[in-house]
Amino acid sequence: MKQYLPHKTPHSERFTPFLEQGKTQRPLYRGLFNYIQQRILSAELPAGSRLPSSRELADLLSLSRNTVKQVYEMLQAEGYIETRHGDGSYVSPQLTLSRRTTQRSPGPHTRPIRLSAKSEQLEQIRPLYQQHKQQLLLPAVPALDQFPWQQWQRSVTHASRGMKFHTERDFMGEAALRTEIAAYLTATRGIHCDMRQVMICSGSQQGMQLAFSMLLNPGDRVLVEDPGFPGIDGAISNAGGIKLSIPIDRNGFRTDIALHHQQDARLAFITPSRNFPMGYTLSLERRLQLLEWARKQGCCIIEDDYDSEFRFDGPPLTALQGLDGEHSVIYSGTFSRILHPAMRLAYLVLPPALVDPFNRMRGFMDGGLSALPQLALADFMARGIFSSHLRRMRKLYKTRRSYLLQQVTQIFNGQLRWEPSDGGMHGVFLLPPGIDDKTIVEQTMKVGLGIRPLSYYYDKQPARSGLVIGFGGYDEARIDAGLALLKPILEHHLKS
Repeated sequence: MKQYLPHKTPHSERFTPFLEQGKTQRPLYRGLFNYIQQRILSAELPAGSRLPSSRELADLLSLSRNTVKQVYEMLQAEGYIETRHGDGSYVSPQLTLSRRTTQRSPGPHTRPIRLSAKSEQLEQIRPLYQQHKQQLLLPAVPALDQFPWQQWQRSVTHASRGMKFHTERDFMGEAALRTEIAAYLTATRGIHCDMRQVMICSGSQQGMQLAFSMLLNPGDRVLVEDPGFPGIDGAISNAGGIKLSIPIDRNGFRTDIALHHQQDARLAFITPSRNFPMGYTLSLERRLQLLEWARKQGCCIIEDDYDSEFRFDGPPLTALQGLDGEHSVIYSGTFSRILHPAMRLAYLVLPPALVDPFNRMRGFMDGGLSALPQLALADFMARGIFSSHLRRMRKLYKTRRSYLLQQVTQIFNGQLRWEPSDGGMHGVFLLPPGIDDKTIVEQTMKVGLGIRPLSYYYDKQPARSGLVIGFGGYDEARIDAGLALLKPILEHHLKS
């Protein structure tokens, strides 16, 4: 049986909401299409019911008939309605839809999507802090106002012209950028590699995800520093690995604990140049012990070269990979902290034996990255702009660190004790015993500060209370403004 909508009044009632609200959407045909689509999906226009003719609906809504005809054609193309020659348009009889709300929230009978066991494991891991550009004294933020934008735009323009007939795709990344990175690392970090060993990633996190998925089986153990970067926890968990937190001291990763008691570990993830967040450097003796362990056990070391470029008291130290670690060390670096956080480009330097397996996995993983930013960065490096910018930032950050230390000493009168480090983009300041750094940071975030609690970076080891204060991206005026916001909050806790 045909279901006819009554000819006059119900038509008006059905489309009154569109007359009041739908006409505000542009273009009009899209607004009318969405309106009718939702009425059909909610079963307000039931299957088999007749729609007004295009002329009738156009007159009712004060629209052109062509607009209504276009809407009906779209509805028919997507299967919502069917047109019967000489008899008008009908809601498709095949649509057996139960009446439901048109709201986007799930209804009472909607079953929730089931997540995997891996996703449930991630819920147990420390959540990462969200970064906001308006926050002051946020760690790991570069001096964005000092970035050579005109030079970068020139490189982007050069790269876009070169892409005109660029059809090659290499899962490892653009050859031009990989060549520049290999030359840079050989000259500045003592790394032994050629461009064939360099893989470009969309960020250090992606590199870690790939490395752990390639090197770990479920249940394999990974040695990590404690305190350390919490972002690595999710990558280890996702690969089914088990994290073994090893304490550090002023000489870095405690190899006396890690290597003597954890011989069954499959992998070590460390930051030998500068531990995050403490800034400690791994001693030469421990570096050699770690390399010897990797060779004897057939294990791999992932060297995250965090902030190695910003060593203020001399040139960067030789990377662990350069100390005869070419066959057992995966070296990881990133451009987001050197240049710009939005520049999601990082890289891995792989041991020769891992190049083919990683290349094969990368093809299945994402098929490689966009060529334009890679080619732009390659030109940026080839013209010497990258190295020049790096030298300027090293001097600038050293000046900003000195100013921060000076101001903290004057304002807080020794109640914040600096933990010495030879470089970086943030400072660690220890609080007096009994002061809860997390409570302080919760309050500072409310006033626009990006300071982080030191205790957040500890896992199994007894946490020290302190504040991780960024200075790299802030001039003297903004450092002063940030410390002025911190002062009353900290004084309140110190007096309590």
